[in-house]
Amino acid sequence: MQARFFYLRFQAFQKHKTTWLYSLGMFAILIGITSCQKPAPPVEIEQWDVFELVLNGPAEGDPYMEVDLTALFMYEGKSLKVPGFYDGEGVYKIRFSPPLQGEWQFETQSNANSLNAKKGKIKAVKPTGNNHGPLQITNTYYLQYADGSPWFGIGTTAYQWTSVKQSIQEKTLQTLSSSPFNKIRMCVFPKHYIYGNETEPWAHPYLRENDESDYTQPNYAYWQNFDLRVSQLNDMGIQADVILFHPYDKDWGYFKMGRDLNERYVRYMIARISAYRNVWWSLANEWDIPEIKVAIDWPGIGNLLQNEDPHQRLRGIHNWYGSEDHFYDHSEKWITHTCTQTSQFYNAIRWRKMYQKPLLFDEMRYEGDVPSGWGNLSGEEMASYFWMAGLSGGYPTHGDTYANDSDGENEVRWWAKGGTLMGTSPPRIAWFRSIMEELPVHEMQPELISSDAPEKLSNNQYYFFKEGEVYLAYVADPKQNLIIELSGNQPYVMDVMDTWSMEIIESREIPAGRLEYTTQIPYTALRITAKK
Repeated sequence: MQARFFYLRFQAFQKHKTTWLYSLGMFAILIGITSCQKPAPPVEIEQWDVFELVLNGPAEGDPYMEVDLTALFMYEGKSLKVPGFYDGEGVYKIRFSPPLQGEWQFETQSNANSLNAKKGKIKAVKPTGNNHGPLQITNTYYLQYADGSPWFGIGTTAYQWTSVKQSIQEKTLQTLSSSPFNKIRMCVFPKHYIYGNETEPWAHPYLRENDESDYTQPNYAYWQNFDLRVSQLNDMGIQADVILFHPYDKDWGYFKMGRDLNERYVRYMIARISAYRNVWWSLANEWDIPEIKVAIDWPGIGNLLQNEDPHQRLRGIHNWYGSEDHFYDHSEKWITHTCTQTSQFYNAIRWRKMYQKPLLFDEMRYEGDVPSGWGNLSGEEMASYFWMAGLSGGYPTHGDTYANDSDGENEVRWWAKGGTLMGTSPPRIAWFRSIMEELPVHEMQPELISSDAPEKLSNNQYYFFKEGEVYLAYVADPKQNLIIELSGNQPYVMDVMDTWSMEIIESREIPAGRLEYTTQIPYTALRITAKK
């Protein structure tokens, strides 16, 4: 019986052996193919661009408060710990900007099992287009792109442009696209203030019911919109100077969340946007207003940013009163650059020497027509301030307080909500930028010849030069005698510039040595370059 069983099995094998052998062969071939397949190539991302890892994880409970997520990115002995964040509806993200070209490996760590130990690779490749990397300090007092490309900061201010209705936000981007500005000061939180700022934001950053905010429950649509706007500015080559705290928030209480929630919010901001190469951190707009001065642990937040931001974006803090005794101590190690709300350009050289850092005139009054003195410069004065600040070795910032036509329902002013520019200074600022960008700014040094009353800014003479190569001089008042010692033996070419009409009114060759020139019109600049 047993023999017959094996005989029948043998006959069956003989009958179907071709099919069986074929199947067995195909199985072996498939195994061979699978074992020989190369692993999928790593995702390619430009150096300094943003790689975003999207993961699905727990949506129940309180993910913002309870779920921790980081990833360790490693390349040739260098490792960066990058925080992740919850983006609502069970979605978690990690954003990383590779500082070096090459293949980076990463692995996640999380207290949620579904997010833990996720591994992968990315390949950072050569940057293209306008991707010059983040800004870095060069020659102590100046900023340039990471790839060595020059940068001269021409800033503007639109505090709560991301908090207003979407149509105005789009109008702001449209305006910026044809403006001279390559940096914008902007708040994270909505702002409530005089001159048209009394409106409610398009959305609140946290869940808000019955006039109460729950700072443990982010409104993810608000944060996603903020990310989008920072990303759009990045695509336009505009630096986003992100203001983390301010005191003008009605009863919303965003600067009164308390230490633990303040730190959680700042860590959330690091995770969400520090990968964008155009981000700067400004801890405050007007840190020294008494109520907010005591509400925030400023050195704690500053050190948190320094210690935990894997991308090490620039860090500063902005004062209220324009006098030096209201400055924060900009010599603190966590501060990368000096922010000032002042128009005391005659002190710029001293502040540069004192702090040994780049100097920004982040608020030097605004062009406009509001009753407050900080917001009613003429166009001529605003444009002139740019020349004074720039030739003082600092980076100047604009603002416009005129009501504009961006919204038919509510008052909109650029300095507050964005929209459109109404002032007359921007074309002159653009011309100033074109002049400065032709110069080796980071190799130049300022000099000031002040009048008997230096606070009368228009009488002060501002000089900015690289000896033996290029000299720039500016004075706002006419009938001022400018004196410049031109070194070397080579001749120079002098251009006399009417900075308001934006034209060169005289150009001639001059010898080296002592130059004396008396200005005939207001807002005169001299550009003197060695003849090759």
